[in-house]
Parts: sequence; C-alpha cells; structure tokens
Amino acid sequence: MAGLRVLFIVQGEGRGHLTQALALASILRRSGHTVCKAVVSQGGDLALPDYFEECLEAPVIQVPSGRFFVNQETRSIDWGRTLVNNSFRWNEFNRSFAILSEILQTEHPDIIVNFFEPLAGFFMLRERPKIPMVAVGHQFMFLHPQYQFPAGFEVQKISAMTFTRLTGLGAERRMALSLYDAPPLPEKKIVVMPPLLRDELFELPEDVSEPYFLIYLYHHSLSKDVVAWHERNPTYRLHCFWNNAQAEEITHHSDTLTFHRLHGSRFLEMMARCQGIVTTSGFETMAEAMYLRKPLMLNPLHKHFEQHCNGVDGTNLGAAIQTDDLNLDRLVEFIPKYDYDAAELRSWIGKAEEMYVRELEMVASMKVS
Repeated sequence: MAGLRVLFIVQGEGRGHLTQALALASILRRSGHTVCKAVVSQGGDLALPDYFEECLEAPVIQVPSGRFFVNQETRSIDWGRTLVNNSFRWNEFNRSFAILSEILQTEHPDIIVNFFEPLAGFFMLRERPKIPMVAVGHQFMFLHPQYQFPAGFEVQKISAMTFTRLTGLGAERRMALSLYDAPPLPEKKIVVMPPLLRDELFELPEDVSEPYFLIYLYHHSLSKDVVAWHERNPTYRLHCFWNNAQAEEITHHSDTLTFHRLHGSRFLEMMARCQGIVTTSGFETMAEAMYLRKPLMLNPLHKHFEQHCNGVDGTNLGAAIQTDDLNLDRLVEFIPKYDYDAAELRSWIGKAEEMYVRELEMVASMKVS
C-alpha cells in the first residue's frame, strides 16, 4: 500500500498513551507511512514531555480536553471536582472540535488513530468525517468477555465500560491492547493486540540486576511516603522519578535516595538494570517491566478503577504484587519469590509490528473519497 498519512489524537493524562503513540509512530515509519500531526489533549497541569515531539518526528499541537483532579490528602481521584469542573468547559471543547476539523482539511490524513482520547469519539459522533478512525487502548479489553475484573466494584465497572464505549465512538476498529492473546469480536469491531512498547526496550541489556529499586510517582506529593520509608531503611538504594517541575533535573536527597525529573529513556534504561520496580498500575510500564522480568510492586491510584484492573492482570499472571501504600517492605519480601516466565509475553509482543500495520492499512482502505 502507498504511504499513509496518519493523524494521531492522544490523551495527555498520564504517560501511557504518549508511549503508545511513540511506539506506533516508529512502526509506521518502518512501513513507509507518516504521522502527519499529533493532537494531544491538555486537561491537567502536567506538561507535555520535551522528548515527545522530538521522538515522534511530527508536529504536535495541544488542545483543551477533560481534566482529572487528585485529592491531595487521600491521593485519590476527586470525582466530584472532576465532573463539576469539566461540565463548565464546553466552550473549550468546542474550540478543540474546531481545531480538529481544520486539521482534517489542511493535513488530509488517510486515517485517524485515537489513543483513548474521549474528544476524538465525540468529534467523530458530531462531525462524522469521511476519514476512518481506529481507537487504541488496553481499556477496550473491558468489553471482552474473557477479561477478568477485580471482585466487587460493580458501579465502577459499569462506569469504566461506558466511558470506554464513548471513547471508541465512530471507530472502525477498537484495538484492545492486552498482555495476552484473545479472540477478536467482529460484532464490536474489537481486535485484541499486543502492547505498544518503545523501540528502546528491545535494545536494552537483559538479565541485569543492580542493587536498587526504581520508583515512579504519579504525583510529587507522594514523595513524602518514599522519604519516610527511606529513613527507616537507609541502606536500600532508591531512584525515584516524579513530575516536580520545581525540582532540579536530578535531586540527591541522600547517598541512597535520588529523585529524577520525568525522562522517558533514562527511566527505561534504569528499569533494565534495577532489582525491582514500584509504580502505579499503568499498562505500558507493567508490560515493559514484565518483558524485562522485573519484579513489580503496583500501587494503583486510589479510586482509579482502571489501575486496579491492570493490577489484577499483573498479579493473576504472577508478575506483580498490588498494594495500597508505598511500604516497600512488600517488594523486599516479593523479590525472592518472583518466578514469572516472560516467554509467552515476549512471543506475543514479537507479533505486534505485523499486526498493527495490517490492521491500519485495512482500515485506511475504507476511506471515503
């Protein structure tokens, strides 16, 4: 097929969707296709990482979208504040729709790839462009009968499934990223796909373990919990990545505790050499750590149902433990028991490039001229 022009629409909350976009952009370039532009939603106060546009090799524009608010005391998503705030932002959302319409007219993409940004689903519903869209996200596994949800959480389960359906509105394919294969669901336009992981992962050394723990903090306010554990256990070396814009690039709290500003390649390089990882239950970081056979301590954001679901996946596969705090004693206890075999996951991920190119080219052929 002749080279495609591909428009990315990427949810900017967190880092997982950005990672997926970078991975897919590399796959497309190797197959002779081009990402003509990326539209990244801007809902919260997290800045877009500098490395994103550089690694994407395409122009990036940010547009307003919904925002999640975090309660600083409970460290959980404040759903009341989130819903109230977003209900007063429809004028901003309308501007985002107008920007998307203009981009379609100027860039002439052959296909749109929506990395789980709800604006894209509502845009397709409202504007009904002739350009086909593919929706990408591990959340589409929520709609698959083989997916195992955590016990209870019935209201959250219904809410998550509803939000996932809304995000995938208008999509010709809903690519459900998964740590394991499962049958497609043609009636729901769902196809199960391997995780989208960065090229750098496959160039890292394997079976290297140095005596330090790697920690990712969703919000820099959580650092006080890390410091508290460190003061009780000062002999353990900790490298902690946070989103503290006021901090130096690297902050040495002590001889054995170092804080780093978020940096994609540095985090991945340190992951390959660490003894164990503490992180939220973000899908991409989990998949990368499992590929590298690194013991995982998952600390999902409180009341974040999606992360609890990811945590269940990781623990069911024997690759992780899930906790509700940052007490690293649990990781220390887990490491000697860790025996996860990554062979099946590695084989599944090895099929990714061929599968994504095939599906995207197939959907692009549906474009209405």
